[in-house]
Amino acid sequence: MIDISGGSEDPRGARLSNFTDRPFNFDGVACAGIEGILQALKASDLTVQVEICALSGKLAKKAGSEWNTWKDGQVLWWSNVRHLRNSRVYQELITRIYDAVYEQDPTFKEDLLAVGNEDICHSIGNPDPRDTVLTEVEMIHQLNRLRIRAQRN
Repeated sequence: MIDISGGSEDPRGARLSNFTDRPFNFDGVACAGIEGILQALKASDLTVQVEICALSGKLAKKAGSEWNTWKDGQVLWWSNVRHLRNSRVYQELITRIYDAVYEQDPTFKEDLLAVGNEDICHSIGNPDPRDTVLTEVEMIHQLNRLRIRAQRN
């Protein structure tokens, strides 16, 4: 079992962490990595979202921690559009984000292929969707979906 986290002892797990620098563009916004855009979803202000998207890793996590009021109404934002946390539309947004990274960062595909067929987990992931913008199950789903895609290509 490979643990996907920035502090993973297995470099394959560390590389698949959302904290890894992975520059990409999403809907015309420059993003420094997955963590940046995930944290940006907490802010309703588009200018703030763009600023957070430009961050990666721990800096992005810290910037997003200042925007935890989303939990009260379970509403997240992208480009002035509100998304209910447990909606299908929100899950489609997350899928579009991961697809953009996969299509724009060739190292992401390489990192997915490096884990082979081993099981993956995210032991530090929060399982409660009311308390996190991306649960462990959601993250693992996205990584497994794209790993299968990479293996087929």
